[in-house]
Amino acid sequence: MLATPLSVVDVAVVTSSPLMLGGLTHVFGGLNSVRVTHQANTITDLPPAAAAVVIVTDLYGVAVDEYDYWSLAPQGAPIVALCVPDNPPNLLTAVRGGVHALVGRDSETVELVLAVRIARRGGLHVAPELFGAVTNAASPRAEPSPHNLSQREIEALRYLAGGFTHRQISRRMGLTETTVSTYVKRIRHKLHAGNKAELTRLAIELGYVDPLDRQH
Repeated sequence: MLATPLSVVDVAVVTSSPLMLGGLTHVFGGLNSVRVTHQANTITDLPPAAAAVVIVTDLYGVAVDEYDYWSLAPQGAPIVALCVPDNPPNLLTAVRGGVHALVGRDSETVELVLAVRIARRGGLHVAPELFGAVTNAASPRAEPSPHNLSQREIEALRYLAGGFTHRQISRRMGLTETTVSTYVKRIRHKLHAGNKAELTRLAIELGYVDPLDRQH
């Protein structure tokens, strides 16, 4: 008996990285079961017609926790989100926003295609390498900062006080340097700090960093 051929799944690829855009398009283009119908640098660039396909979006450099990112996608479209293993989005929030699969940016093609097909069927898929981090991210949030700093802002402040540059922080947090700079500006405003030295002092006083742990 002949095997029933897999149906073709239409996808929209969204990423701000030209290299990633070209790579994903090339990978999907070499498959008989997936067809790229839309390409975009940001999720807001997708046309309404993209609601009929699976959206594969790269989250690198996207601060999804700063606003309702998922609501920007065409309504009703199932989403496959690509993320770095140590910085996945909150699973519950993502699922509510239409995400059906979380996959690592370095996952194998077979894993990505599996995620796309599961998302198309309306299922839920989390790549094995992301499971631990996703579980931690879905845990109850810590008590809010008395200065209204978000958890990501506190993380950025710790790195900054530890002597890391904006570029180093961006790599560790999976964000762009522009986003890190935005974080720092917002932190300075909330803490009423005029410069990096004041931020470092306040980070130590607030218990966010041990002065002995600073990078030399």
